[in-house]
Amino acid sequence: DYFTDENRVLKKDPQQDYHLEYAMENSTHTILAFSRELHTCDTNDKSITESTVRVIWAYHHKDMGEAGQNYHGSNRGTKSLRLLNPEREEVSSASLPYFDLTNKDVPVPDKDTTYWCQMFKIPVQHEKHHVTRVEPLIQKGHENLVHHILLYQCSSNLNDSVLDYGHECYHPNMPDSFLTCETVIFAWAIGGEGFTYPPHVGLSIGTAADPQFVLMEVHYDNPSFTEGLIDNSGLRLIYTPVLRKYDAGVIEAGLWVSLFHNIPPGMPEFVSEGHCTLECLEEALGAERPAGIQVFAVLLHAHLAGRAIRMRHFRNGEEQELLAYDDEFDFNFQEFQYLKEERTILP
Repeated sequence: DYFTDENRVLKKDPQQDYHLEYAMENSTHTILAFSRELHTCDTNDKSITESTVRVIWAYHHKDMGEAGQNYHGSNRGTKSLRLLNPEREEVSSASLPYFDLTNKDVPVPDKDTTYWCQMFKIPVQHEKHHVTRVEPLIQKGHENLVHHILLYQCSSNLNDSVLDYGHECYHPNMPDSFLTCETVIFAWAIGGEGFTYPPHVGLSIGTAADPQFVLMEVHYDNPSFTEGLIDNSGLRLIYTPVLRKYDAGVIEAGLWVSLFHNIPPGMPEFVSEGHCTLECLEEALGAERPAGIQVFAVLLHAHLAGRAIRMRHFRNGEEQELLAYDDEFDFNFQEFQYLKEERTILP
């Protein structure tokens, strides 16, 4: 248990809080397993919470000498993790059918930010199925280019003529059919893995009320203004005819993307609030879901100015436990947080 000062000098911590559980070594690997209290009450240790943790690692091929650490050189790196995000039981989906929604040779402009929209028709029809898992299909080498992907449900009155072309979203010349796609049914963001629905929940496809046409919006992030990029990224939806008890949906809360959302210049920090009001929830849920909805996962999303995000929950004027939070938000690591227990949101 060591810590560093502002000059990066490594010092042994007088309060030793790390406990070695076991160690092993072979010709290629050294493995150390250790444990530590989440909160050690030691000013030289960082408390471990549900926020993102940046784990820094370094090694040297020789063991530590009498004089202390050997300098690691380039054998070092960093990784963002959520140490307390519970592991999902991975139900094998290898044998299940799937379909891919992927862009075809989209030219990414040499500008900072591009939103590209493409319509797709859901191939599964005539009978209800449940999507059990969604995986990102990011073109190799484009891991930093594709920032997030949203899937919107569109009007079912459209016909196949809308499928032929993609277009830049939010553009004066974009097709009118894009304006019928308002309801988000799935979201993925950079750094995230695939998303597995809980065993009793699935995203419904195949019935008349389900999406027949969807709009896939891909946000390309090209801060170096690289020219000539062609992208074929998208999503894979794995589904099953074995129906689950509940249908999944998405509720968006927070700040609408708007030119009026400004952060005053020169502020060391600034809090923006978005409210999903009682009136709004009653209109959305009152008739269809009078007993409320169950929240099982939350995706906190922001861009480069975002430092910390929290999702608060009030009932009858009383604040409940936070739904989700991240006090160390990392723009390049946006992963769903599965709640330890489902939470009911009432109309």
